[in-house]
Amino acid sequence: MARAESELHDLIRESIQGIADDFDREYWREHIEQKEFPEEYWQALAEDGWLGVTIPEEYGGEGLGMLEMSIIIEELSRGGGQGGIIFVLTPVFGGIGIQRHGSEAQKEEYLPKIADGEMKFCMALTEPEAGTNTLNIDTYAEETDDGTFHVNGQKTFISGVENADSMLLVARTSEFDKSNPTHGVTLFVVDDPAEREGIKLSELDTAVPWFERQYQVTYDDLEVTEDDILGTKDGGLYLLWDTLNTERLAGAASALGGGLRAIDLAVEYAGDRNVFGQPIGAHQAIQHPIAESYAKLMAAREILYKGANKWDDDEDCGLEANVAKLLASQAGTEAADRAIQAHGGNGFTHEYEVYDIWQNLRLTQTAPVSNEMVLNYIGEHELGLPRSY
Repeated sequence: MARAESELHDLIRESIQGIADDFDREYWREHIEQKEFPEEYWQALAEDGWLGVTIPEEYGGEGLGMLEMSIIIEELSRGGGQGGIIFVLTPVFGGIGIQRHGSEAQKEEYLPKIADGEMKFCMALTEPEAGTNTLNIDTYAEETDDGTFHVNGQKTFISGVENADSMLLVARTSEFDKSNPTHGVTLFVVDDPAEREGIKLSELDTAVPWFERQYQVTYDDLEVTEDDILGTKDGGLYLLWDTLNTERLAGAASALGGGLRAIDLAVEYAGDRNVFGQPIGAHQAIQHPIAESYAKLMAAREILYKGANKWDDDEDCGLEANVAKLLASQAGTEAADRAIQAHGGNGFTHEYEVYDIWQNLRLTQTAPVSNEMVLNYIGEHELGLPRSY
């Protein structure tokens, strides 16, 4: 059962709403059109300490938990723009990944910079031939006699490499072994990925309105060292899964906030738009779909908060993280669709925001993990059904 919200959580919501209010839709539209990272927004979050929300105080963070991060992401997304989802790459993959699995030297090097807004991360996992089946990745880091590794392979749909100061790279360091399938994957922290010798970037043409670019990343004898390993050689898959639970929670929070943003706009429009002498929101054909979507989002919020609480208590939150991602992405997309319908033809114009919200929320059903893979997890790991892929 999710814990009741505290006075601290009320203060977090108030602070985040204040930041979101300072950056209007024109700000976001300009950054999306120019494919420019929202640096002023990022620094505003850093100045108030929110980029280091889960980072321990000794490394410059706030020392809070995944529940607080989820609330922050939810409120940023509900406040408009695309501020919520940008938490996934740096505070989650960079911050939480290094916080939980990094060496002391890595923690001292990276965590204060993440908390201060000085460092951004990207994540290189998905491959053309493997998709979401990480066991099948082909990118290989071969160890040489002098202790370095040479990485060769290819990743695809990698977000934000052009803005990243460091990349969390997932590669094989041992051949796949059916008798021990989780062995042989290693995580590397690769600095300056956009300028690094041995890395070639090819931009992908994607249709979703986003300020960051997507890339195909090719590795041609990229040299990394043992010091770049996050955790242990060949033991990176469990570390990755641990971080992916927080990615799902963060993604769910973003979809939840986006869905609530769509509801807020639909309610405002339905209250202001008058037809035949009364607001259209007085008609049940408009009111009931909006209310139903709101109810679904509230249910998704409960499972999200439960999962975040379990993660903070070092309990297994795999079921909750996956269910929250599934329900929030579905309910959020539906809420945006219904908001468009409530706006009528205006829902498809640039003047109103709801179509942009729908495009971004529709993506959450596919990324960062498809809902089909979420259902595979539930079927296999919770219901005991045979593995289906």
